[in-house]
Amino acid sequence: MYLKPILALIAGLVNVIFGFLILRKNSKNSNNIAYFFLCFSGGMWGVVKFFQLTVLNAEIQNQLIMKLVFIFGVIAPLSFLLLAYNFPYKIRKYSKIKLFLINLIPSVLVFLIIIGVFRKHETFIINGAIYREIVFYDFAIFAVYFFTYVLWGFFILLEKYLKAEGIFRSQVSFLMIATIATFLTTGVVSIILLLFNNFTYDWLGAVFLLIHFSIAGYHIFIKSR
Repeated sequence: MYLKPILALIAGLVNVIFGFLILRKNSKNSNNIAYFFLCFSGGMWGVVKFFQLTVLNAEIQNQLIMKLVFIFGVIAPLSFLLLAYNFPYKIRKYSKIKLFLINLIPSVLVFLIIIGVFRKHETFIINGAIYREIVFYDFAIFAVYFFTYVLWGFFILLEKYLKAEGIFRSQVSFLMIATIATFLTTGVVSIILLLFNNFTYDWLGAVFLLIHFSIAGYHIFIKSR
C-alpha cells in the first residue's frame, strides 16, 4: 500500500539533495541556480506527493497538500525554460518585457492557487480511501501552460544543439534527451491521464523526474567539470 508513496518520497528527496549539490558546485552561476530550482521544485513535488497519497484528511488535502503539489508543478516548467534560455549561453537575448511575461504567467498561477481560485482537483476521503477528482478547466489551463513552457524550452535547446560545437553540443544534447524522456513522460502520467481522472500512474512522475535530473545533471554539472 505504501510502496508507491515511499518511492515518490525517496525520488523527491534525492532530487532535492542533488539540486543542492549542483548549487554548491557554483552558487553564483545562473545555470547552476536554474538547475537547482528545477531539481528542488521537481523534488518537492515528489515529497508532497507522498503526503498526497497517505494523508487521510480531506481538509488538509484540499487546503494545503493540493496547493503545494500544484505550486511546485507550476515552478518546474518555468525553471526548465529559464535554464534552456541561459544554458550554456544565450543564442538570442529576449526583451525585458518578454522575460517579464515569462515570469508573470506562473507567478499569477501560483497566486491564484494560494488564494484558492485556481484548483487542480478536489480530494475526498471515503471509507478510509483517498479519491481525487480533477477540476477540469483549471487543470486544462495548467496543462497548456506546462506543455507550452516545456516545448518552448526544448526548441530553444534544439536550436542551440544545431549550432553548438564540442562540449557544449554534448551538454545540450543531454538536456534535450532528458527533456524528451522525462517531461513528456511525466506530462502523460501526471497531466494528460489526469485530465481523464486517471490517477493510477501519477506517482511515477516523481521517479521519471529523478531519472532526468540525476542523469542530465551529472553529465552537465558534475562530470563535465
